[in-house]
Amino acid sequence: MSARARASLRALAALVAVAQITNAEIIPCHKDGLYADYDKNCREYVRCTGGILKGRYTCGPDRAFSEIAGACVPRRRQPCIRRVCAPRDTYAYATPGTACRHYYRCDNGTAIDHSCPSGAWFDLELQACTRGAGTCYEPLCAGLIDGEYPDSSHECRRMILCRGAELHGVFSCAGGACVDSCPAPRSAAIPLPAGDAEFCSDEACSSLCHQAEDGAYADRATGCREYFVCEAKRVIRRGVCEPGLLFSGNGCEPAARTTCPPPARSPCYNWADGLYRDWRDCSSWFECRRERVVARGFCELGLVFNGSNCVPSNAFVCEGPEHRLECQGLPSGTYQDLESNCTRYFHCEGSMRTTLACEPGYVFDGVKCTPVDNYLCPSLGEDSCYGRPDGRYRGQHTQGCRGYYTCAAGEKAIYACASGRVFDGEACVPARPGVCPMDDYSCSGLSDGYHAEIKTGCQRYFYCEGGDRLATFSCLGGKIFDGHACVSTSTHKCGAPPRESVENGGKYCEHNGFFVQLGSGCQRYYFCVKGMRTFLTCPSDNLFNGQVCVPKSQYTCPG
Repeated sequence: MSARARASLRALAALVAVAQITNAEIIPCHKDGLYADYDKNCREYVRCTGGILKGRYTCGPDRAFSEIAGACVPRRRQPCIRRVCAPRDTYAYATPGTACRHYYRCDNGTAIDHSCPSGAWFDLELQACTRGAGTCYEPLCAGLIDGEYPDSSHECRRMILCRGAELHGVFSCAGGACVDSCPAPRSAAIPLPAGDAEFCSDEACSSLCHQAEDGAYADRATGCREYFVCEAKRVIRRGVCEPGLLFSGNGCEPAARTTCPPPARSPCYNWADGLYRDWRDCSSWFECRRERVVARGFCELGLVFNGSNCVPSNAFVCEGPEHRLECQGLPSGTYQDLESNCTRYFHCEGSMRTTLACEPGYVFDGVKCTPVDNYLCPSLGEDSCYGRPDGRYRGQHTQGCRGYYTCAAGEKAIYACASGRVFDGEACVPARPGVCPMDDYSCSGLSDGYHAEIKTGCQRYFYCEGGDRLATFSCLGGKIFDGHACVSTSTHKCGAPPRESVENGGKYCEHNGFFVQLGSGCQRYYFCVKGMRTFLTCPSDNLFNGQVCVPKSQYTCPG
């Protein structure tokens, strides 16, 4: 163990020792609010006002205090985990047990709580909430004896304290990693699907990466408050930095330590010629021609712009813009209004929200208004948390029995039982016949990560981990999943091998990896190492799915 880790352990031990002596006085009141007493296993909590401890309270039976919810909640929903920040640490970390929906940033030895907006998750590398499909790693104590271990879910920048196979504390190490060599995240953490691939539906977002190399970039049009991540000329993630932080390319940093150049691109970049809404108000518009703004204008008094022309305000619903809390932390863009079951939608620019509505009989599918019979709003889906009581739920025929989800105040978070255990409707229990209502083999032979569901025409996709299906998602606006993101059907054919599993041929390989041998009906494939090909053939009753040979009943070769 490194000197940094030993120092952090001594600090934690000292904190626990002091807590046991003067429990009523040791909870520091750095900030007004309600705080759990971890030495009472979160059964008790205190109120801080003006830097002074003003009151102590006790939760009812089988309940624990949640600092995130600000209330006592069922104990099975609230792990009691102490968080300790090393002096001078300013790093941010995912809050354990929240599926990366919440995080805390260390400030002068104090953990300051933050929540990601709906649909977003905390990205450790970018140090900010992000939108897009990814993986959240939750630290795991199952199978470990009591003691302290480096947290591989966070690049070993903090240690975890395990007692009785449960996580009881996390504490950061001053100066970076706690150990010299950190194991891979999956070795001591459970991977969970985070976010979704449907987050970039409007023209402004989809054009960001057309001429960019792979990597993370500040969105200069937003003053570098927002950022986007490019891969293969596509936007795979978007996010917003905390107030007071700007994106520098390496992550969100204090504004005083970075600068933001002025925007370098026209608002019409990569857009077709035509009229577009100017989100400054409901009547303004601008015209694009050859990717340049050639005119700006606004409708006459009493008229609003409906996306193509000016119409009477009673013929098209447009309200705002106005400051709204739900836009804070969301990347600029257009979103479904799930509370209206998608009959309305809204656009966020910073904290300003503009609300619009589809005409009767239509709903907003994430891209456009479409007939209600052609699209089911996510709020009406069988696994939706809208209008559903808080609690844990098993997916309805859309995931295996290891995966489950929780609902809290209408928000959904996906979790998974450890390998060898399944969710029985209440808790994770050892896998045994009869616990799981149905067997699922859709992830057999597939690598960990996201995969298209061929039987739905790739409009749905799912997340695999260890051969188990943990969650299922859907693309919006008639788009399909191409292995990385939800895209237009004009750019990808459902069932076609992932782009990275096909190369252009030639004497030498373009990239290392496994590739389908075109024209073989997916029966033959090859792998490349240092430019050289080695050809292989699947057994007669198998096909190559881009990763491994699987039974023909589990895969359809495109074409």
